[in-house]
Amino acid sequence: MSSLSLTVGAAAVTPQVSAQDTVRSALLEEVVVTAQRKEESAQDVAISITVFDQEQIANVNMTNSNDIATYTPSLTTNTRFGPENATFSIRGFTRSLRTTASVGVYFAEVIAPRGQTSQTSGDGAGPGSLFDLANVQVLKGPQGTLFGRNTTGGSILLVPNKPSDEFEAYVEFSESNYSSSRQQAVANFSLTDTFHMRFGVDHNERDGHLNNITNIGADKLGNVDYTAFRLSAVWDINESMENYTILTDVDSDTAGYTSRLFACNNESNNDPTQQIIGVFTNQGCNDQLEMQRETGQDGYYDIVSTVKTPITTIKEKRLINTFTWDINESITLKNILAYAHLETENGSDIFGTRFPDVVGNVLPLPVAVPGAFDPNREFSVGLSIVNPNYPVTSQETYVAEVQLQGLTSDSRLEWQAGVYYENSVPDGPSGNTSAGTISCDNSTLEGDPSEYNCFDVTGGVLGSVIVNEFETEYVNKAAYAQASYDFLESLTGTLGVRYTWDDTYGYGKKTRYPYVGEQQQQPVIQVTEPEQSSEAPTGLLEVQYRPWQETMLYAKYIRGYRQGSVNAAVDPGIDTFEAEKVDTYEIGAKTAFGGPIPGRFNVAIFDNDFENMQLQTGYINETSAQTVAIFNAGKSTIKGFEAEAFLQLYDGLTLALSYSKLDTELEEQEDTRAKVAASAGTLGGATATPIADEGDELPFAPESAWVASLNYNLPLPLSWGVVETGITYVYTGEQRAAASSTSPFAMLPAYELFNANADWYGIFGSNVDLSLYATNLKDEEYATYVSGTYTVLGFESRMSGLPKMYGARLRYTF
Repeated sequence: MSSLSLTVGAAAVTPQVSAQDTVRSALLEEVVVTAQRKEESAQDVAISITVFDQEQIANVNMTNSNDIATYTPSLTTNTRFGPENATFSIRGFTRSLRTTASVGVYFAEVIAPRGQTSQTSGDGAGPGSLFDLANVQVLKGPQGTLFGRNTTGGSILLVPNKPSDEFEAYVEFSESNYSSSRQQAVANFSLTDTFHMRFGVDHNERDGHLNNITNIGADKLGNVDYTAFRLSAVWDINESMENYTILTDVDSDTAGYTSRLFACNNESNNDPTQQIIGVFTNQGCNDQLEMQRETGQDGYYDIVSTVKTPITTIKEKRLINTFTWDINESITLKNILAYAHLETENGSDIFGTRFPDVVGNVLPLPVAVPGAFDPNREFSVGLSIVNPNYPVTSQETYVAEVQLQGLTSDSRLEWQAGVYYENSVPDGPSGNTSAGTISCDNSTLEGDPSEYNCFDVTGGVLGSVIVNEFETEYVNKAAYAQASYDFLESLTGTLGVRYTWDDTYGYGKKTRYPYVGEQQQQPVIQVTEPEQSSEAPTGLLEVQYRPWQETMLYAKYIRGYRQGSVNAAVDPGIDTFEAEKVDTYEIGAKTAFGGPIPGRFNVAIFDNDFENMQLQTGYINETSAQTVAIFNAGKSTIKGFEAEAFLQLYDGLTLALSYSKLDTELEEQEDTRAKVAASAGTLGGATATPIADEGDELPFAPESAWVASLNYNLPLPLSWGVVETGITYVYTGEQRAAASSTSPFAMLPAYELFNANADWYGIFGSNVDLSLYATNLKDEEYATYVSGTYTVLGFESRMSGLPKMYGARLRYTF
């Protein structure tokens, strides 16, 4: 579907027409997309699409992948490790921790670089990627033929502005609350008649909105601090050959995010294992919440982090080269080569807990035990500590693709075919240090293991400190072809087929440091080298019918597939999982109309048969602490519809609407406890916690979501410039974040957001633009993630969305 989901930018003012007429003429202009690897009108593409241009991105202050999802119904994110590392879900096709992406993110037609397996990183639209873009395109549903990596959920295309032969330059300054300051500069110029360049830089800083009440590490978390550079060049070699090169560099360094503890499980529980863990967490949980209440530190954004060095860094470099050769009027060759390097670090208190003096509370010991009490220790249930020797991710990705596109002489048959190769390799070990269900002085965990200060009353049965070291290599190969044939002027059929081969090679080394009391025991090392291979045909069969001008009806079948992979962070026997596949059936309509209220209306209705869905199950044991295994869930159903409308209600007044309705259910879910127990022992099996139960809705798939945007261009004299105002309403229905059996808080509540913007372009005929913007005007407090640990660990934590943000932006165009 295509409609401008938020605001519609004012056109450039020309002396021949009034500002009002200029705006009106632009409102229903063609929206050009590249959803089928070529430029065409979005109204001619039988894909449900939401499109944002750069002005829309700026008006709602989008800076990362989580922001894209906020304004796209049926697109959601999992923010377990913060919005910089958020993972996408479309139509209920979810990426779990340690699976490959279910939604592919492409920049200039090249897939985002992969991250490592210990935490979610890479595979998304990270900091610094959403500036100087032609548009962002969200393609909903499996993209099983034309795109580089097979994904079941869909694709997100980031299309950068390409160098041209016209001079263009601007500088932009933004200031907002939370001491936010952002600067951008872009210049487009030609060195010769055939060589054009474009340079851009985006620097953004903002104080954190999360208040750390512990005086340990950073006082504020959730901050923003990145710098992104982009350099691109187009060389018109001759009339038929073009070479397009892009170099990007992003450096983001923040204090990261931490969940907020908000509930304790004080209910009686007959499960002996969960009773044992509750002994260590229940009183500490209640004491922490009581302390926060008594000291007035229980605000929605007051959190607890006891990590000495809270940090989230993302360093990403990309080099993309695209060579295009129009061999003749009918055939075009395109060759894409790309290299990317991704390095990330993370140190965070995952659950936001500080349960001190646990040993003294739970024993009480009949005799004195040396080292049993240390006021600097706390009972850790989920810490990610920066490893002093290597990062969380250090991965190189190489991509090569050769593509041919053609058109027959009578223009009735249009085709494209190609081969694809991707190799993502570690350039060293990756991982972190984790402490689970053990009492430690967390500040000592950032150093040498000989300096750890920990105490384990269970003698290593329940917890330990684990140093993780992972390396994962991915090799992806594919061949594809797709053709569209015009049987009649009004009837077109499309057939696409792709065959994909995927191989994954893992290496995992977990060095466990158990304790008996305060005495560190001999480290226990577990090494695994899992491998997984999968291959499958995918494709589509599609019919388009145009009964009259500006109306297109379509029906299609798509086979989607996501590769099997490895998970070196878990115990042998459950460290691989198989591919998942989906059969999608979709019908839709795309229409444009005139009359007194001209506009567009698009709708899609879809049904999916989903098999071998990859879903996570968390568990605890002595060899892995808290970890996550991936299992093929069985069978799920996903059906629903999406609708988008864009209406010109009056001269200068427009309304844009987007809506999605999802009906999802996990129909078959194998009991994973037996499998976990067989590999991870009795404790692992007893604590196995799936992200969804049989009969549950699928995670991160809200039943309903919609976005409404009303925009008005003031009828002012041409000499004043163009003034546009807009207000946007966002509704996201309740959605599942954990299994119904694991927590009474498993469903994230619905929430509403109101945003507003006012833009004055060409102030009194000058080259100056001024914009005012505000997001979350009502300062809605809403959750974006819950841990699902209420039953197994005895408490619940959640991640929160951003509070009210407002600011001003000034741009000068040369």
